Amino acid sequence: MKRNFNIYLTISLLFILSSCSIAGSWIYERADGYLADYFKEFANFSNEQKDEIDKVTKNYVDWFTSNELPIIRSVLVDLTNLNNSNADNLINKAYLNGQGLFERSNKYFEKSFVEFSKTLTDAQVEEIKNHFEEIQIKREKSRKKEKSYSEEVVKNYIAGFRRLNFKLTKSQKEYVEANVKELKNTRSERAFFQEKWIEEFIKILKNRNDQDFEKIMINHLRAFENLGDEEFQLNRKFNEQMSIRIISGVFSKASEKQIKGAMRRIETYIRSINRILSNRSLD
Repeated sequence: MKRNFNIYLTISLLFILSSCSIAGSWIYERADGYLADYFKEFANFSNEQKDEIDKVTKNYVDWFTSNELPIIRSVLVDLTNLNNSNADNLINKAYLNGQGLFERSNKYFEKSFVEFSKTLTDAQVEEIKNHFEEIQIKREKSRKKEKSYSEEVVKNYIAGFRRLNFKLTKSQKEYVEANVKELKNTRSERAFFQEKWIEEFIKILKNRNDQDFEKIMINHLRAFENLGDEEFQLNRKFNEQMSIRIISGVFSKASEKQIKGAMRRIETYIRSINRILSNRSLD
């Protein structure tokens, strides 16, 4: 169900956790269970529906492992060659690969989701609607507790570099802070457009027995990629380019010690992928 199910984010989070752990491949092998449990929270599904969710998520993880993990590994291997002079090129390449992975993952679920939707009852559709509303309420409460937009983004950048074993210097933090101020604050617009998308999504689900349901639903799922009006899309793309600029800018001026630290962490990720692929090949 596109980003609302956060499929790519969930897999990425599991991968980051596994890569930082000696038990990495053990955690990854249970990724289908984590994903299935996530889907099952949306409504009170029957046992047959739960079995179908289990089957689809297991097949997805198998597909992801065979088709996407090797690509991720290749991107990470490229990043081990990162230095001050090629940072911009390699970060851009990594971003484009991540974008492609996200799109392919979403498309993988389209047919399965449409078929699964046809088995829903009216009560379950209402439960899905309520679940989305609960998520929106929690997000709104969370936003009210957050610092200013720029402070929150800077905090996320610092945490992100730290996960790469890369501690920002004072001047690098100032560089991030200065560039973050140029970002467009789209939080309220994004929340508004997501809410409208979900409203339409629920309407389509209620008409799941219509002849054109499959076509309409798939078009709506894909429309999430271009959520919002022209101004919102321009601001979103501007922020994406600024984010790439910030990350590549930091690496372009990084010390040898900082780059070596990041490379050691990336190599840890690669070793974790190697274990996962090796374990799968033995199955």
